[in-house]
Amino acid sequence: MKRTAAVYILLGQSNAVGHGIPMEEKDIILKPMKNVFGLSREFNQSYDNDRLRWSGYTSFGMNLAEEQDNTYSVVNQLAKIWQKEIDEGNDKLPDLYIVQIAIGAEGLTKGYMWYPDREKKLIPGKLGTVDISLYPFTMHILSLLDNSFRELDIDYSILRLDWRGGSNDTTQTNKYLRENLLGLYERMFADFDKILGKVPTTIHRICCPDRVMELDPTGKSLENMHFINSVFYTLARTHDNINVFDVREYPDYIPFVRCNGLFIEDAVHYTPEANMWVAERILAEQKVLFY
Repeated sequence: MKRTAAVYILLGQSNAVGHGIPMEEKDIILKPMKNVFGLSREFNQSYDNDRLRWSGYTSFGMNLAEEQDNTYSVVNQLAKIWQKEIDEGNDKLPDLYIVQIAIGAEGLTKGYMWYPDREKKLIPGKLGTVDISLYPFTMHILSLLDNSFRELDIDYSILRLDWRGGSNDTTQTNKYLRENLLGLYERMFADFDKILGKVPTTIHRICCPDRVMELDPTGKSLENMHFINSVFYTLARTHDNINVFDVREYPDYIPFVRCNGLFIEDAVHYTPEANMWVAERILAEQKVLFY
């Protein structure tokens, strides 16, 4: 019987990296997983490769962009519970293949690494030294998926593509955002559609008003945050494969309190528990499809 696979793609900035939430030693995934696979930077972080090289998933070396490993990110949490589900006897779940491309503090607008017309660069490294033109690099990696699974003789489907970014775009001028942001997102998701087809796509709502106000007490950035979220909801209304995920549905969310029960002390990066809850939601949604 032909093998099947589900592909999960996570793109964005620091909350797609798991910034600031390092794993305890006991939780680090050192031994490559049997049923969850990823793309290591060592063999795949290049514009020149013409094929992808998958390997058993570990919690280090699998973000194709920034070098910040062994964090309680959504991908590491999802890998852990997906493998556990299969180990405990769930033979209906397919193998999981993860693509993670994220760098902290990078938006989609001009001046940031996700900007589509940025000069093509690929300088690896940690946050502060890494310099990758994320848009063309991501398109290159995604363009290799189909041939990769054909070579492996695996039937695959895209579980979902998640975008966890945009918060740094709050620093742009109001006028620039209003004139350009929707067009930039339309362009990006149209390019994804050309490569992948119209796959299930989830945009994560930006929910860090305390941190935004701390960085800019004038309120301009907070206004921009609301505008960016309105663009996300516009995309969801006008594209049947796009939805907006609101992490304030988290059971331990507390309104009107700094960090809201969602964030670590910096009030912008999600706690390990919040990321695990998101991973559990993803797994639960997909179990419905596979059963």
